[in-house]
Amino acid sequence: MAATLAGCFAPRAETEARNWRPDGPGGRTLSQLLALSPGIAATTWESFDGPGGATEVRLTAEYAVPRLAGACPAPPAGQETAARGFLVLGLTVTPAGQVDFAYAEARGYAASGAWQSTPLDIGVIADLVARATVLPCAALALPKGS
Repeated sequence: MAATLAGCFAPRAETEARNWRPDGPGGRTLSQLLALSPGIAATTWESFDGPGGATEVRLTAEYAVPRLAGACPAPPAGQETAARGFLVLGLTVTPAGQVDFAYAEARGYAASGAWQSTPLDIGVIADLVARATVLPCAALALPKGS
């Protein structure tokens, strides 16, 4: 019976992802890094069954675009600044609790309905550790009326 209950008390994959320390054991947790990320407004965490017993954890972090866009050049002709901007970060959590980067993208949505997705690489984790802006300016400039 104890073996059966042991799985009930194991940390959930989402908890493992939130507590992941991408900068090593002495570094901050992913949750702490997000709290310090410039312009962060809100976060949403989701978990999905993945291959081989792993769990995919997806973080969607909304950023305050006016705060970020102030550091970007004005959008070129025919483009507009996003009204909302998001970082979507995918992590894989193994049954043993190991957390690995899977994917990242920036998503921008304009008031006109235009939107775009910009693929990002693992460098976004380094940006979080460095407390740098994670959404590139290009992801915040959208085609007008698309």
